[in-house]
Amino acid sequence: MNHPFTLKVGAIGIIATLLTVAITQAARADLPGKHPHYLHARSDLRKAEQLLRLPDERNVKQEENIAAREVHAAILEIDRAAVLDRKDVDDNPQIDTSLSHLGKFREIERLLQSAKRDISIKEDNHAAIGWRHQATVHLDLAERDVEITAHRDLADDRYQQRH
Repeated sequence: MNHPFTLKVGAIGIIATLLTVAITQAARADLPGKHPHYLHARSDLRKAEQLLRLPDERNVKQEENIAAREVHAAILEIDRAAVLDRKDVDDNPQIDTSLSHLGKFREIERLLQSAKRDISIKEDNHAAIGWRHQATVHLDLAERDVEITAHRDLADDRYQQRH
């Protein structure tokens, strides 16, 4: 017959083991891994992409769509690198839809620059370097298109004010 004290010690051992496993798993989930900045960059890019997808004036929508495609392509490249590190890439951040046009473009530019800084940090995983480079190329193209769009929108707004 089992002694009650033995059962309690055994149960405590099992509970302690389960708690240790749970704490270890939770700690691992919070570790940044090899690509700690990719998720922040991805979040910034998702915000920029959502801002670019907001309804806008016809004169700027074409460049906005081109920039949004480049941003999305950069996100896909970052996803490839982040998946190597088992990161959760399902991200749908909230955006400020009340920005003025100029404020919207400034925010997009800020988000793109922030993402570029994040992915430019030294990479330990050589398999991710190519994807990071491709993401940077897409971001450079997106920045150019956003700049063109902002200038076109500003010129159109000035024209509208005069007439």
